[in-house]
Amino acid sequence: MAGPSLTVVPLEGGDVAALLARIPAAAGVGQVLGPDAKSLLIARPANLRRWAATHLGAGKAPRKGIRPPTDLSPITTAVAYATTTSPFAQRLAFERLMARHVPLERRRDLKPPVYLQLDPAARFPRLTVRPDAADRGHSFGPFRSRAAALEAIAALHRLFPLRPCDYTFEPAPDLALGLGCLFAQVATCAAPCLVRISEEEYRALARRAETALGSAAQRPAELADSLPSWVGALASMRGLILERGKEGLELYPVVASAVVEEEMAIVPPERLEEAVAAVSWSPPPRPRDDAPWLLPWLHGKRTGLYVSVPAGEPAAETAARLRG
Repeated sequence: MAGPSLTVVPLEGGDVAALLARIPAAAGVGQVLGPDAKSLLIARPANLRRWAATHLGAGKAPRKGIRPPTDLSPITTAVAYATTTSPFAQRLAFERLMARHVPLERRRDLKPPVYLQLDPAARFPRLTVRPDAADRGHSFGPFRSRAAALEAIAALHRLFPLRPCDYTFEPAPDLALGLGCLFAQVATCAAPCLVRISEEEYRALARRAETALGSAAQRPAELADSLPSWVGALASMRGLILERGKEGLELYPVVASAVVEEEMAIVPPERLEEAVAAVSWSPPPRPRDDAPWLLPWLHGKRTGLYVSVPAGEPAAETAARLRG
């Protein structure tokens, strides 16, 4: 897994003060290493030197009644760090470093995303919630929780009355299954089971739902609250993250839920359109799914901006949306 290049500062002779003098008082990612270079602690502090001091017994005394952090200096062999240039760059470096040492299933701070599936070519298509995107060709998302995915289904059903049931049936005007269905009675379902809509018309309805679900640019305004701009068809998902860094505007492509830092660019504001036009939209060298940590970043308080980029959109339009 790619990640930041770390500077390793050894703790020699137990001299914590000498180690701290070599660590910058800047934002970044830090790692405390124990015997045999074992990872003891990984963090993304606003001040690397203060963070290291806190965990090596040299920090500021805590307030009365507050338990101080465990002093790791007796088992510490070194502290590794990398400075970062922006809040998003810091989060990205932290996640790449964590991926080297902690499997996703052991991350208590992250929850796996969920997805919606819809196959308009099915005989009677319906929206379903799935815990993964194994069928990427018919998967949409990501959503941060099952509740969020169900809310999106409810919003879509208000505009596109697809069937909510999972029954297998042969359509008939007198079908008992359909006549006893509440959704058919209150007309919140197009009721293909009762032949209130033809099979071809019903699949056309599903295709319209697929279009709205798959592309933020073609999505009715009524769906904006339930379907954020980053939700779309995974097979064609493209977006850009813009962050103001110390060296200029940082531009990170997102392709199919993967942040492709290999293609990131740092440019002055006046060259933003040029940088957007130069994005290759190539997937990462090795497939990866950043949705588990990218979703909390998107939903949280952030300084960076994310925009979905439809295929074929002129660079000038994308740059204008990035500038806000």
